[in-house]
Amino acid sequence: MNSKYAILLVGLVALTVMFSGCTSSSSAAEPGDIEVLTVYSCGGPTEALAEVNEVFMEKYNCEIKFIGANAGMLETNLENGAYADVFLPRTVVLSEKLTSLGLMNPDYKVYQFTDWVIVTPSGNPKNVSTIEDLLNDDVKVYTNSKSSIPALNAMASQSETINVLYEKSAKDYDCYRKMLSDIVVGNADAALVERRCTTLENGKLQMEGNIEVIDIPFEYMTPQIAIFSVGVMNYSEHVDLAYEYQEFVLSDEAAEILDANGFIPVNSEKGQEIFTEYYPDYVSLNN
Repeated sequence: MNSKYAILLVGLVALTVMFSGCTSSSSAAEPGDIEVLTVYSCGGPTEALAEVNEVFMEKYNCEIKFIGANAGMLETNLENGAYADVFLPRTVVLSEKLTSLGLMNPDYKVYQFTDWVIVTPSGNPKNVSTIEDLLNDDVKVYTNSKSSIPALNAMASQSETINVLYEKSAKDYDCYRKMLSDIVVGNADAALVERRCTTLENGKLQMEGNIEVIDIPFEYMTPQIAIFSVGVMNYSEHVDLAYEYQEFVLSDEAAEILDANGFIPVNSEKGQEIFTEYYPDYVSLNN
């Protein structure tokens, strides 16, 4: 075999292994016996969608090749000819863009929302209840300005307060998981994180029961960072299955999984309140 093509083949195999986060639970199936659906998603819902995918694969006897990464990077890859059947980006803007380019079908939907919260060690020793409380001199705060979506981007309307928090921060992180592990053991009094992070396991440290979660008003959220959409690519080779997946992501069964992972499913009571109050221009997408 020509060495150039051999190297290319190895590279493609490596990428397939790297990005195949979910595979069929049926080890007896021979290649070609089942459909393989390629699903692109922004990285935040990776754990939640892994669970959704497992249920979907069993229900529809299919395989999902799941790629979770930065949504902007994935969108650029799709523009440049990468293949996906379904794309689930954070924001509606990327779905709008792909539709305008003729790459995604125009019937994309909003499927969930996200929000940020304050976390403290169990018992909330400094009685924190608002973002402003984090500015108190006796409250030791950790920040994560180097993470993929820092609090400043997530809550741009609160930039003045959050910039002060960064200035007084006792320690700054590039990873929510590392920061939360220190909150769990009481090394700091508080931090700002996306709610989904409070449902994660970090090594042997389970968030639930070891932290307090204080809600932040949803109006603080930067609109496009708080909304997620799902759309079918118009060149999909598995159109029927792709639409089944889109419908399943919007189902009550998937909603239970998304909710358990810290997200707000669009069809939940809270999701509908958020949808109509904060995103009235997008409500027609789901009607």
